[in-house]
Amino acid sequence: MSVSFHATTAAGRTPANGNTARREATRRRLLDAGTALFAELGLHGVTSARIAQQAGVATGTFYLHFSDKHALFAEIVSLALEELASRQEHAVRTRATAGSELRVRLEELVRFTEEKCDLIRVVFARGAESGPLAQQIHDRVAADLETRLAHRVASEGLPIHPGVAAQARAATLTRVIAWWAEDPSRASREDLIETLLLLEPGRQAASSDPQRQA
Repeated sequence: MSVSFHATTAAGRTPANGNTARREATRRRLLDAGTALFAELGLHGVTSARIAQQAGVATGTFYLHFSDKHALFAEIVSLALEELASRQEHAVRTRATAGSELRVRLEELVRFTEEKCDLIRVVFARGAESGPLAQQIHDRVAADLETRLAHRVASEGLPIHPGVAAQARAATLTRVIAWWAEDPSRASREDLIETLLLLEPGRQAASSDPQRQA
């Protein structure tokens, strides 16, 4: 066990640490308030002042943390994407068997979508202010997919272009997930996963290649 020494107040707390903790707590309240309000009213229907009021802080305090509501919303989405990536990687490490990584990733994506339906609906709402953010999400998903598809092309000799396949896959995933988040009764979780698996570029390429079928 390591021991570190810092200058402390009479109460035994480090002033800088206390200030940092308070700042982080305020930021967390703003994130939570923004998440709830965006889910209820959409991006267009929320103001920075309303978020501050919901979080129990002054409007000026809001601007100490975020430049505007769009910056707050972007951070909410970014944190959600980081959470999804972490959950998927953990699921792959703990649940995936040979050949099942894609299924495990999709299962975690669907669980995440169920939990974050409100947020996903706001991001991908047609004609929404969040359009540029939706494009950023598509680009982030496509970049991750291209890296993994390039590895599969190199190791398995798949007859596909990783960049083209990644763009097609990202467009399909984001659109289908957004469509399902609008109304999950449209398809069961199992049907959603199975259909997305069938649309996976590597599977399509393998099924259409006579040499791989032989």
